[in-house]
Amino acid sequence: MIKDHHEAIISHEEFEAAQEILKQRGKEKGVIKGSSKYQKRYSFSGKIKCAECGSSFKRRIHGSGDRKYIAWCCTKHIKDASACSMKFVREDEIHQAFVVMINKLIFGHKFILRPLLQSLKKTNYSDNIAKIQELETKIKENTERVQVIMGLMAKGYLEPALFNTQKNELLKEAAILKEQKEAIKRAIDGSQTILVEVEKLLKFATKAEKQIDAFDSEIFEDFIEEIIVFSQEEIGFKMKCGLNLRERLMR
Repeated sequence: MIKDHHEAIISHEEFEAAQEILKQRGKEKGVIKGSSKYQKRYSFSGKIKCAECGSSFKRRIHGSGDRKYIAWCCTKHIKDASACSMKFVREDEIHQAFVVMINKLIFGHKFILRPLLQSLKKTNYSDNIAKIQELETKIKENTERVQVIMGLMAKGYLEPALFNTQKNELLKEAAILKEQKEAIKRAIDGSQTILVEVEKLLKFATKAEKQIDAFDSEIFEDFIEEIIVFSQEEIGFKMKCGLNLRERLMR
């Protein structure tokens, strides 16, 4: 394969910085790749959700003797079947669905992931930066007005009741402006995270020499946020890059 043959949407330094942040988050949670705690975790622990009730799924052993198999079950259904009708799904069927989904991305990355990158490239970050600067100007003006009325109050030019009314209005306005600013910053941060994840997935799919033939827990951990179980016949993979892909369970 040709290394770095497609245009990077973010710089190498930004990509590495983002990876370091993700690694640090893993350390804070006490789950680091290669550690004994990481290796002892089940890949699906805490990652399978019920589409009907929103509960997590729990790992269980079904069957007996040579016919035992691993299944994942909705915790609410386990406690009270009348509260949630969602039935279990077999782990081997989830594995197979994951393999099919990843292979579709490997085979069709030019038609799925590249267009996604192109779409993300069109996002105009300069508009958001301009909005933040505009809000910062308004916040500064708001602060100056508070200082003015406080000065007038100190000199006895404002009645206490009027001062309190104007001050409360300005403080309320300041809170709204600050929340608007933080909302835009969160949107920018979220978009940057998605860019990193799409770039990471595209690099994997591009460099893959062949399609995978078995479930790979490391690939799963790298790209999947969670699994949504819709029924015993269908599940969905919510990917870290923002894609939501459904797959049928083969029996």
